[in-house]
Amino acid sequence: MKRADITATRVFLLLAALAAGRGHAQEHVEVFQLSTQQVRGADGAAVHYVDGIERVTKALSVGLPPSTQQAATLAKERFAALSGADRKGIEAGARALDLAARYRLTKVPAIVFDQRAVVYGVPDVDAARTIYRAWRARGH
Repeated sequence: MKRADITATRVFLLLAALAAGRGHAQEHVEVFQLSTQQVRGADGAAVHYVDGIERVTKALSVGLPPSTQQAATLAKERFAALSGADRKGIEAGARALDLAARYRLTKVPAIVFDQRAVVYGVPDVDAARTIYRAWRARGH
């Protein structure tokens, strides 16, 4: 066997080993949930609260007067006085809803892996990861 053939074979084996190792690489994980839900093992995952906008608007609505005009005026004042954290919460909630719509999620909790597969109703990322890996091992 020529030296070039041996080198090419080693490069091929190295590339094959690297490709095989990708199967065990850390997946990209996104968790979609309500603020009232707890999902275990979400460290390192992107966590999206799909009720972020609802939580802020609910707080803005507390104690509004029955008059539509007065309520609208007070709501505008409250909205103008929102803290930076509340505004960021609204933005994050909007992003969460947008992503959930893109993924066509139908319920939460939902754990999305590699932007291609979703596990519903499992409040534990490690358990969902096991389900995902078994699905992927079946050739999906």
